[in-house]
Amino acid sequence: MKDTRRDEALAYLRTMLEETTRAQHLVSAGSAIPALQALLRVRHLGKQSIAALLGDCLSATILQAAQADQVTLSRLAELIGFAQQALCQACRSEVGKRWKEAEDV
Repeated sequence: MKDTRRDEALAYLRTMLEETTRAQHLVSAGSAIPALQALLRVRHLGKQSIAALLGDCLSATILQAAQADQVTLSRLAELIGFAQQALCQACRSEVGKRWKEAEDV
């Protein structure tokens, strides 16, 4: 399952590169609005890749959390809160879903 999430994140990154290249060509051709639309898609894809990568980190951390002390858990909660601030609502939901899946395992 871990490889699937990694592959998913890599697919997002590849698509981001394609969209960024497309936006660059659109700017060169003088098409500012389509270029901005492509960059907005890149931004959304970036957030999705963060969600995919966080899913792996969170599931690994949950397994270790049972053995961690309270200070470590507090720090983990801070890091998770910080990471989630960068995500859109849909990506936050995806991270939450993956967190729940990891807890159920």
